[in-house]
Amino acid sequence: MWIEILLFFFLAVCAVFDGLQKQIPLAVVWLGMLTAICFRAGGVMGEVRLLSVVLSLVPGVAFWLLSFVTREKVGYGDGWVLIMIGLFLDFSRCFLILLVGLLIESVAALVLLVFRKIRRDKEIPFCPFLLLGMGVMLCL
Repeated sequence: MWIEILLFFFLAVCAVFDGLQKQIPLAVVWLGMLTAICFRAGGVMGEVRLLSVVLSLVPGVAFWLLSFVTREKVGYGDGWVLIMIGLFLDFSRCFLILLVGLLIESVAALVLLVFRKIRRDKEIPFCPFLLLGMGVMLCL
């Protein structure tokens, strides 16, 4: 459980910066990634299976590639954050965080569009919604 709380801390810092400045502090993300790698190598997170680690990185790598393909309509930072989440957690929990984050962001964007609070071309930071997805995952 303390691993998830540590990840929540890293994710919270990223969410605050993304929400306020629309920029994810990559130094925090890379520190989180390094921490997860050290914990995995040290056996703190249990047995390390290469296939499991590779699968847990799939959502982040897919988002990173999506950033490249869309010319940063989806930011590279979101992909890096998902890679960090994948290093801390397994594939199913990483994917659950991504799905819940996407669902909550979609509903929020739809409500804001309906009430004309934003326009279609408005950028919405994604990291705060990943934090909400992490909160939902912790409650399950």
